[in-house]
Amino acid sequence: MREVDLTDDRRSREPGCAGERWRPLAQQLAARFVAAGDSDEGMVRTAIEVILVVERRLGSRGPELISLAVPLVIRALRRLRRERFRMWPESVPPFPLLQLAIANAESELYARLRRSPTVGEVASHLDVAEDQVIAGLEAAWPAGG
Repeated sequence: MREVDLTDDRRSREPGCAGERWRPLAQQLAARFVAAGDSDEGMVRTAIEVILVVERRLGSRGPELISLAVPLVIRALRRLRRERFRMWPESVPPFPLLQLAIANAESELYARLRRSPTVGEVASHLDVAEDQVIAGLEAAWPAGG
């Protein structure tokens, strides 16, 4: 019989490992809270950890386990996202404030330039990075649009 090091990080990624069988569900739930195109392994790990805690407490009960675990995972992912949002540096305004600042800057620049301003012009007007302006514009779009 082969000895297994329980502290080895590679073990948690093996296909037979308990956490790996929940990875597809965890990725699907974490995808709701991650911006498009990003992959956040921390969110997936958090989701897997919550599912494993529920599984340890209740035992393996199949669909009942999933119906109990999913709301808890969603609550944990919301909490994690909220904590990350609160830890932003003061120089980066939250999205609602950033969206309002972008809208005001676009209006001012449109009046001055007599054309729609570019992302770079809005970014320099607000003294923020272009990526932040793009993120603020994307956050203002309606879901599915």
